[in-house]
Amino acid sequence: MLMVGKGKLIILGCVLLLAGCLTAPTPEPAQVTVTFDMGGGGAGKSATLYAQEVTSGETVSKAYSSSGHGQVVLPTSAPLVFSLPAPGVYIFYANLVNAPEDYHYGYTGCPKGVDDCQDDVLQALEVQPGGVYEVYISDRIGERHAPVPTPHTPVSVPYEK
Repeated sequence: MLMVGKGKLIILGCVLLLAGCLTAPTPEPAQVTVTFDMGGGGAGKSATLYAQEVTSGETVSKAYSSSGHGQVVLPTSAPLVFSLPAPGVYIFYANLVNAPEDYHYGYTGCPKGVDDCQDDVLQALEVQPGGVYEVYISDRIGERHAPVPTPHTPVSVPYEK
């Protein structure tokens, strides 16, 4: 049996209480700005943009509106900012709301205006706490063929870092 004086016991109790209240700081999230370029003048469609962590499958989605029906043509909507848990490795993709099975787009690393770029494999982005990143997704025909994963599951489609 351990014998401790009354004063030392109170101090020890306070130290243990404070130690129980202390937690490791939460890592600062990464900020990723996703530009979804639906072409000049917008597309008159809406999409859901996804950021999906490749190992855990944790998925964050945001609605993207680029509306314009009939004679109205509106520009492509502003980029969306994703605040993501970090560190992590994420892929980014989009599905049109009105035809998600037929029209999907992925971040393949192809820059704007470059037509001879491999666009059938998704590019994964490794993010660090507090990091700031940019992702560009376009509506190029070839990007419709980069397979996209099922949200909320570990990524099983081809991707590269």
